[in-house]
Amino acid sequence: MGAGWVAGVTRARALRTRCLGAEGIREAAASPTLEDALRYLAATPYRHDVTPGATPAEAQRAVAATLLWHLRVLAGWQPANGAEAVRALAAGFELSNAEHHLRALAADPRQPGSERLHPQPYRLGTLATAWTRLARTRTPTELRTALAASVWGDPGGDSPAAV
Repeated sequence: MGAGWVAGVTRARALRTRCLGAEGIREAAASPTLEDALRYLAATPYRHDVTPGATPAEAQRAVAATLLWHLRVLAGWQPANGAEAVRALAAGFELSNAEHHLRALAADPRQPGSERLHPQPYRLGTLATAWTRLARTRTPTELRTALAASVWGDPGGDSPAAV
């Protein structure tokens, strides 16, 4: 095992100490109210993005953003092959970004509350495969073209259902 893999494994072990584990997950899930669960999470490594008063969707997104941050840190300690493996683990975050971006492109900006339906994109950093190009698109057709030119491939249409 090379030095890059040793560093990556060491960092992975350190990050593992920051997860809730089965007991922590049970405790958060057994909280009588959402506010109690948020208070519990605020005393854990998830505190950076979890805020009191968050809706369930906001809390879920905050926990997911923390996971993504940990994946980004882990990828930074890996050799190239390891970073590629972590990038594959983070693919769902890029897909979520593309999905929300497409919804925003297809939405009527005059519709009240539409901004709440389109959260800020996840910050992928070096884990992005195509997000930088996808984020610059301004129409569903441009998004499809960018997807087709990426590792994701052509979705077969530019409608939200096709993508």
